[in-house]
Amino acid sequence: MAQRFNPRDVNFYGDMGSIGIPKLDAVIGGGIPRGFTVVARGPPGSGMELFAKQFVSPVEDPKKTFYVSTTEKDDEVRGLMQMYRWPSDLQVRAIGHEYNTRTLQRDLAASRLRLNGFTMADIQRLAKTRFVENIADDYLTDLAMTVTGLGHYYRVAIDSLDFFFQRNEPSRVLSVLRLMQTHTQDNRGILFVTHSNDAASGLEGEIASIADILLDFEVHRMGTEFETRLTIRKFRNHPENMAMIAFRVTPEEGITPETVERIA
Repeated sequence: MAQRFNPRDVNFYGDMGSIGIPKLDAVIGGGIPRGFTVVARGPPGSGMELFAKQFVSPVEDPKKTFYVSTTEKDDEVRGLMQMYRWPSDLQVRAIGHEYNTRTLQRDLAASRLRLNGFTMADIQRLAKTRFVENIADDYLTDLAMTVTGLGHYYRVAIDSLDFFFQRNEPSRVLSVLRLMQTHTQDNRGILFVTHSNDAASGLEGEIASIADILLDFEVHRMGTEFETRLTIRKFRNHPENMAMIAFRVTPEEGITPETVERIA
């Protein structure tokens, strides 16, 4: 059954959404088609985490704009966006920080109990809460529910899938990624996810097949300086947008393209 969209939303959002970098929008024909999933991969320090924040910077609707971080706290994300004068009234979910403060602290407490010896009261308390805690710690399901619970025309950035690959079976992470991609397509959302090359080793082909746009981030040492570059490896139905782009980071614009070389 075809989705029905509010005509006012159709008129407001249009068929394309900005990638968050106006100069890059110009390179890819005006932006990203609504319903696309963008996957970025690369090594640490290549700029993916900053790119993810720029991706959500348009903030067309604060209630439908989510930034999911597995490495930073909420205030760190908002602080950086304020530094670049990007809107910071979006939804931020710091899953990594939640894991550190909830799951790891509980595990530490359990370790202390083991060292000190369990009492009957301890055993009874842990038995009552174990099931609830296991459900609460299923961050992958939590992520899937957050994204698929969003309505039409949302924008979500997830940095990064490494956290989920490290704690779940790879096939389960891929299934959730496919689920989010399908929901994004059906609801004209825009989804951006990152992962490191090492975390998804052996799964590159499957992830690339899910992606509508595939970005490779690279960083190279050139003497005493570093050159950062992103390559558009895939752009579904628009191979003319494939390009190799050298970029730099400025205090005014964040990531901004410098040179573009077409590879299609």
